[in-house]
Amino acid sequence: MNINELGKYCNESHVGRALLVTLLIMLLQIPAASIEQMVVDRKATQKQAINDIQKKWGQTQKIIGPLLVVPYEKKGQWQYQHSADKIKSANPGGVHFGRAVFLPENLEVKNQLSNESRYRGLFDVPLYQADITMSGYFSKPRFDDWGIPDEDVLWKKARLVVLVSDARAIQKQARLSWNGKDYFFEPGTDAATLDIQGYHVEFDGFDEDKDKYSFTTQLKLNGSESLYVAPLGKDSLIAISAPWPDPSFQGKWLPSSREVSESGFNAQWQIPYLGRNFSQKTQQFSNLFSDIQTAVVGVDLIFPVDNYRMSERSIKYQLLFLVLTFTAIWLIELIAKLRVHIMQYLFIGAGLCVFYLLELSLSEHLGFYLAYFIATVAIVVMISAYSLVMLHTGKRAAIIGASLSALYLYLFTLLQEQNYALVIGSLGLFFMLAVVMYATRKIDWFKVTQIPVFKTQTAESA
Repeated sequence: MNINELGKYCNESHVGRALLVTLLIMLLQIPAASIEQMVVDRKATQKQAINDIQKKWGQTQKIIGPLLVVPYEKKGQWQYQHSADKIKSANPGGVHFGRAVFLPENLEVKNQLSNESRYRGLFDVPLYQADITMSGYFSKPRFDDWGIPDEDVLWKKARLVVLVSDARAIQKQARLSWNGKDYFFEPGTDAATLDIQGYHVEFDGFDEDKDKYSFTTQLKLNGSESLYVAPLGKDSLIAISAPWPDPSFQGKWLPSSREVSESGFNAQWQIPYLGRNFSQKTQQFSNLFSDIQTAVVGVDLIFPVDNYRMSERSIKYQLLFLVLTFTAIWLIELIAKLRVHIMQYLFIGAGLCVFYLLELSLSEHLGFYLAYFIATVAIVVMISAYSLVMLHTGKRAAIIGASLSALYLYLFTLLQEQNYALVIGSLGLFFMLAVVMYATRKIDWFKVTQIPVFKTQTAESA
């Protein structure tokens, strides 16, 4: 079979045309892949815009505190905590200076968030300003377990430390009420707490006749996307509320109570001491810090619809759309004994690819749902009108238009229902296969797939 005979076969044989359409579908994966890469690039541009605003406003905030740091001196032989369950002794031949870190017995943290919005070009960045109130009490620090007498403890150099992941975003001078006495915080933390960002206040000592020290402090803090709080108390109550309708609660524990509505949410975590994996005091904070980091709870402020994520998910179904649409046209050719030129298939395929470009570009200005609706109407109307000329009758064009409308409705349902996407997808494919089988039930496939025998032109016959 020479090239001319192959061309004739592909043009006149239904099987040959099906192979040609299959090749066209493969070629259309090139523009589809380009559009998919464009979604990835726009998503990266959005992330860069978000990062630029966060650097100036405030990033994701993680609050660990308050922590009570008490220094001590130890002469001669002294002990230190080598690991979580092992204490070692040493005698450096001098004075050992150390710092012990104590956690509160009771901690209550109330976080009231107010929404802020900042724009960089087309991109809206979720920001917040948090009014935080921390209250509770500490027991008087005890060093008996480490063999350190009270006279070796430097009580007047004790300090209270609060760790904040982005301390640059603190908006107001923080004040501490400690057993009824007011103090102002200073920037910086302590070497005992690894010099992590935050602020501290120094005390002028502890009363010998008191075993309980209550505290209250307030903080105004800028942040973005997420807020996390560490449950440091033996009894910890953490509350977060915001006028944000789509929170995503995070951490090892789910909220013990929560209310979510269109006007916002209120959530509370009540975390028991026995459920945590760290103790209330340590001489080596680095051993404790990693456990505290993994125990934080909080909330992510997410958008209900991520335009780029939805566009990215929808374009993954483009191959299915091409196959089903071209199959429908090919079956109409077969049943109605029509001929559709391969260039007409190409125009239809290009229209199906342009849908995703329209969806992406419009969603940046109008939101995903409206963009999806407009792109769907535009493509269905355009392809239906083109099919009216291509397939010669309104009935056949209506079949193509109705099929496309059903496909886009099917895709929209898949995008909406993440939990049931597999079930909906399986049932949808089953239904589509059933429709194709029903429409082709009377076709004589032996006759359709019969390969014609082409006579080779010889020199004599020529």
